[in-house]
Amino acid sequence: MLISDKTVAQLLVECLENEGVEYVFGLPGEENIRIVDALSGSSIRFILVRSEQGAAFMAEIYGRLTGKAGVCAATLGPGAINLLLGVADGHLNSAPLVAISAQAGVNRLHKESHQSLDLVSIFKPATKWADMLLTPASTTELIRKAFKQAQSERPGAVYLAIPEDIEAALAPANARPLEVNVVHDDAPSPSQVARASALLESAHNPVILAGHGAVRNQASEALVRFAEKLRIPVATTFMGKGVISDEHPNSLGVVGFMVRDYQNYAFEHSDVIITVGYDLLEFSPLRINPKADKQIIHIHRIPAEVDAHYPIAVGIEGHIPSALDALAAAVSRRYGIPAQDFAARRLRENEIEKGKRNDSFPVKPQRIVADIRAAMEAEDIVLADTGAVKMWMARLYP
Repeated sequence: MLISDKTVAQLLVECLENEGVEYVFGLPGEENIRIVDALSGSSIRFILVRSEQGAAFMAEIYGRLTGKAGVCAATLGPGAINLLLGVADGHLNSAPLVAISAQAGVNRLHKESHQSLDLVSIFKPATKWADMLLTPASTTELIRKAFKQAQSERPGAVYLAIPEDIEAALAPANARPLEVNVVHDDAPSPSQVARASALLESAHNPVILAGHGAVRNQASEALVRFAEKLRIPVATTFMGKGVISDEHPNSLGVVGFMVRDYQNYAFEHSDVIITVGYDLLEFSPLRINPKADKQIIHIHRIPAEVDAHYPIAVGIEGHIPSALDALAAAVSRRYGIPAQDFAARRLRENEIEKGKRNDSFPVKPQRIVADIRAAMEAEDIVLADTGAVKMWMARLYP
């Protein structure tokens, strides 16, 4: 094999450029310094962080906002392990993320040695895919595979370990980044669209639940067209918030976290639930179908997960906007139940208005949410931590 004067670290950075990477978030260390040095001579900006955990969360948010894989980098051992919390969070949130860390040299992996851990086994349970680069010749294939895995539906986190001696090795002379191929969705099945149409024609009180998959697959406009044409109310999950404006007359707001939350009234009285891009990891379907007696039309790019409270009557897998448009064209009925007629919507609007005027002490969460909303523009971004604050923001921040 002909050898070039280019190192694996330099080839790896060329592959990152080929994938369209703009930023790498991370911390340098002795074992990954060649990659950091190669980044300094590339078009990619290295964002230095105070901890690897922060790097992973930054990469996750980049992936959430752009739909492109965010990249984080760390050294071996404890540096790599510090990435794990953000990587796992990104994976559970379906954020495309590529985590790259150094690893002990191949020449010492077989024995007990300084800061050498089985990092691939540590990361596997928290990622879609985890592997280690063991030969210079496989660099281009593994980088392309990492990004393909991270960005394909359902998106998530992947991990690649780079042994320090492989990073420093010379790359094959003919090694070039592989062509980026984009996976395109299938068109929705006409037979499944027809089955869903027949189910909706006989429905009395259908309701839509839009999830994170609708957001990341740019289904907002198609969802609004569908809801308006058929006059069906729409609730969203926490991560689906924003796919339809809370001000839209068909919007019910964010689904309640507890079974008896008032946002869930519409589901209690429905006979058919149309889920659009809903992933069961967002919250349990027990919240919207506690008796497992609703008929569910599942519209997503991927098949539904199995759950006793998520029995699928019809599944339409494929391009979500196309599926919504096809189903809207196939259904002749109009349900004529404006969302504002639901008690849930009135209760939510009343609580928002009451919160704006609440001057009591200690200050109430409703007032805090109202004041934040008043200070922010429509396109501004609010980051809400987990816990009760997440629920207040989801329910009362229009």
